[in-house]
Amino acid sequence: MIDIKATSLSETDTAYGLTRELMEHHNALDIFTMTSMRFRELIESGTLISFIAYADNIPVGVMNAFYKYTTFSGRKIFYIEDLYISESFRGHGIGGKFIEKAREIAVSADCVQIELKCAEWNKKSAGFYESHGLKPDTEWIVYTLNI
Repeated sequence: MIDIKATSLSETDTAYGLTRELMEHHNALDIFTMTSMRFRELIESGTLISFIAYADNIPVGVMNAFYKYTTFSGRKIFYIEDLYISESFRGHGIGGKFIEKAREIAVSADCVQIELKCAEWNKKSAGFYESHGLKPDTEWIVYTLNI
């Protein structure tokens, strides 16, 4: 049985560990500077919205998100920063349950859309997102400036 639960303060280390696992999957541990303490602070303040997927009470996935706003409409966007399922639990519908949860939250929070980024090389995830109704943005290019 799969259960998607909002990350409680007592579960922040679990959500942080799954998030770290995602960074390892992306070969990004060298730039992953988030600490478990900071992760907890973000959840506690309500800045970070985090959910853990449990399969028979075993934590197997995490979705971390936050709200941002668009000046086009003045409404919120539900931005998924991380969506990760442990490798051995992929293909069991857990990602779809996370997308359903995101949609539920976005509707209840009067968001105009759900947004996320997908690494260019991650074709499997891109296919998953598209199969759940998300579309790649072909009008905007994301630029970043690391400080």
